[in-house]
Amino acid sequence: MIFNKYLSIVLSACLFMLLMLLTSSVAVVFFNGGSIPFIGIAFVVIYYFISRAFYNYLRNDEEYKNTRKTSSDRPNESYITKGQSDSKKVFLVVWVLLILFLSAVSLWLYSINNGLV
Repeated sequence: MIFNKYLSIVLSACLFMLLMLLTSSVAVVFFNGGSIPFIGIAFVVIYYFISRAFYNYLRNDEEYKNTRKTSSDRPNESYITKGQSDSKKVFLVVWVLLILFLSAVSLWLYSINNGLV
């Protein structure tokens, strides 16, 4: 099962935001110094490659292979998922979206509780 190209990009961006939210919450709680920007820059680079690998995972499987030179998408083909259903991919997508929502709400509540808003 593969996901649509644009849906895969959005889901990869959601994973990137999730990783950055978790890193920022840990940095706010545990670090009180000037090392936070350097940690953030390092993690942006690391998380970019993790998100890129997640995108490739969503776009490839045993039947459909997508690279820069070849694409399994046909002209004027419209789909959200293509191929046999893969419960592991569906679980990962649901998990990423759920944890992203929960971490965003928890950081929002943390900022309200500490008077940052």
